[in-house]
Amino acid sequence: MSYSQSNSPFLGPAKSGKGCADTDQGCIRSSGDGTYYILNNKKGGTWRSGFASKKAAKDQLAAIHSN
Repeated sequence: MSYSQSNSPFLGPAKSGKGCADTDQGCIRSSGDGTYYILNNKKGGTWRSGFASKKAAKDQLAAIHSN
């Protein structure tokens, strides 16, 4: 019997955010306290958090992608 990563009893469920760049929402989300965070597109989970605005989060992504 084989398991996929998301169903493995040893690895746990797949992290949310994986593949977020291919969605209409993108990888930037707002949290309940009014700050924004960026999801990790490749591994899932949160990549960076604590941005005061959506623009600040977008600027961070643009800086990373410009290299």
